[in-house]
Amino acid sequence: MITRSQSAALPPSSINLPIEQLFEQKTNLFEIKLAANFVLFTKDRGFGFATFCSSTISEDIFVPHSVTKQILTNTPSFWTSVWAEVSCKKEGAKTKYRIEYFWNELEDVIANTPKKHIKQAALSIKLFQEQKVISFESKQKADINVHNKQLIFTYDDFLSVAKEKQLQYRLKQIGNPDKGWDRHNTIAYTYAEYFVERWANQYKLPVLDYNETNQFAPQDYNINGIDIDVKSVIGIGRRKGTQYSSPTNGYEVLIGVCTHIDQLNDDAFEMSIDGVFDPKKYHPIDLKFNYLKLNTPPNVCYFSSLYDYFLSSKDKVHTQLTINTALIVYAANINVIPLLLKLCSKTDQEYLLKMLITKQNSLLIPIISELIKKNSTELFPHYLADFIIQQTVQKQDLDTTNIKCLLELITIISPRQKRFILDLLKANETLQAVRCHWHPEETIADMGIDIYYADTSSVPTLKAVCRCNPRLKTTFFTYSWKTNETLCYSSDDNICDLPNCGCLIHQYKDYHLGSVILGKSSCTKYGKKSYESWLAKRENPYQISLVTHVN
Repeated sequence: MITRSQSAALPPSSINLPIEQLFEQKTNLFEIKLAANFVLFTKDRGFGFATFCSSTISEDIFVPHSVTKQILTNTPSFWTSVWAEVSCKKEGAKTKYRIEYFWNELEDVIANTPKKHIKQAALSIKLFQEQKVISFESKQKADINVHNKQLIFTYDDFLSVAKEKQLQYRLKQIGNPDKGWDRHNTIAYTYAEYFVERWANQYKLPVLDYNETNQFAPQDYNINGIDIDVKSVIGIGRRKGTQYSSPTNGYEVLIGVCTHIDQLNDDAFEMSIDGVFDPKKYHPIDLKFNYLKLNTPPNVCYFSSLYDYFLSSKDKVHTQLTINTALIVYAANINVIPLLLKLCSKTDQEYLLKMLITKQNSLLIPIISELIKKNSTELFPHYLADFIIQQTVQKQDLDTTNIKCLLELITIISPRQKRFILDLLKANETLQAVRCHWHPEETIADMGIDIYYADTSSVPTLKAVCRCNPRLKTTFFTYSWKTNETLCYSSDDNICDLPNCGCLIHQYKDYHLGSVILGKSSCTKYGKKSYESWLAKRENPYQISLVTHVN
């Protein structure tokens, strides 16, 4: 059991130093990389330097003469890492690290070290490596492959014969247009269905396509005994596909597919699978949603790992590990903290979470603990997104840097989920900058916050409500109706100059008009109708001024 000492929260990929706060004893076991000029330096000085095997831990470790001599005698290559017993010593404001002994392989540590705590650390890392191969690597690879975008060509023989037949039937039903939205939409959702079917076939799961016998079937597939409805979001050019069109009915299982094409009617588009959304997965979990509820149209954070849902055995026996400093540093450096959380005891889980999460974000600890307890950490992005919205609406400042670090420490998260959560964090980060457009002396502390949802965007719109006149609302977080990109307030220059509007304006580069200012869709000056009239006249009536960032 690791000594319960206070330490700063840990970032991903490594332990953020001061490392001395993590030393449970005077010495501990770490994977070490010899400095590039180790041999030349030691020949000149008789001693050398090394560093921790991490991209962010760059502290020098002193290698004394006796150890240097052993390394020069026994290490065949100076570009490989070694396992070393490292001591730390505080000298004034500086901490110095020193190698006391080294081994070429982890097995050598287990076999030869006379020190009990070093042997225990090596054994725990060895067991962890074995569990990583058994429990984590296949999932990690499968999730990454699913999330990676694939380029699909419509003129290739991508579709099966049966799916191509369905596509031709569907195109016939809409009148076989040569181009246009209806044609692209039909092609995109048909390809999305088969994209999921190919994934299931890849893992040799039994698949039944209901559309082969009934094009109007309520579900698209039965995969491994589970009825599935495939949903897709469609992006074109600068317009991002973000929001799924309809909520589940409470028991329907959805698989979400994201598609994107550069221009309407192109014959190549990108596809990736967001994951699976099954409302029944949430039933055992003793947590509530305040905003992103299960009966609302899902966004990308509602979807979780296909591997966990269809392929992972939840009854798989894991070896429980007792954590120690060496094991924590090792797991962080190879980015497998999610597995470590699963394998350690409840007491160690709580301790590790307190190391990972700062006090400002401590309300996340019971959420994550409950998800670990119910073996459902793959649902963390959904609960995290809801938590960020709740804290923002309640005007509670979050440690957003810490949350950014947490994103990949609890579960594997997709790039689209990460982008969505980072966008939500911008709303929290801008709270202290918000001022009432009509009364600049009013800060967010003086104002209320209203939240709105639109069918066309997955991010909410947040408006600060004037204390003097509640009908006056300053929008500080929303989306572009034109591109679906996230917009965030930075100063009052970002607000529409109409007397009673308060919407966020942003710059949009139009192919015909050049750079134009756009506001919310219903804005009478910068809205959708105004934009369409500018296009019709081929004129841009407003000069570009300082406007909000389009992220």
